Amino acid sequence: MGNTIPVDLERQRRNKMGRPMRKANMGTDAGSIQVTSYRRVGEAESQTAGTLVSQRSTTKFLVNCNGTNEVLQLVNAAQGGLAEGTFIVNAKDDSGAATQVTRFRNRTIQTEGGGNFPYTISDSNAASASERTVDSV
Repeated sequence: MGNTIPVDLERQRRNKMGRPMRKANMGTDAGSIQVTSYRRVGEAESQTAGTLVSQRSTTKFLVNCNGTNEVLQLVNAAQGGLAEGTFIVNAKDDSGAATQVTRFRNRTIQTEGGGNFPYTISDSNAASASERTVDSV
């Protein structure tokens, strides 16, 4: 007979986040992931440099928006058409073509169209077609 507490089992079923991102990739220091565009609640969209500070869930992150931290949701939307409380991050392939990141994982990203790729944090293009780069601060 196991000592299983039903409350703990319910909590485990609700937790669907998966592997979190590496904390070394987040923060306001150089080498952290840069947000392409964001729209805070009650404000207009901004392309001012923002950074991921910490991960709250699969698609929600604490984002440093020009010196102010706010929890925003990662979405797949056109730049210039973001809803309040959302942000986007672009990833580049080896030819420099940008696609939007729809999900961050520990060592890989999922981009629009459903592709999963390992990623590096750099302002240059990816080294090969099988990986992507995300802009850095």
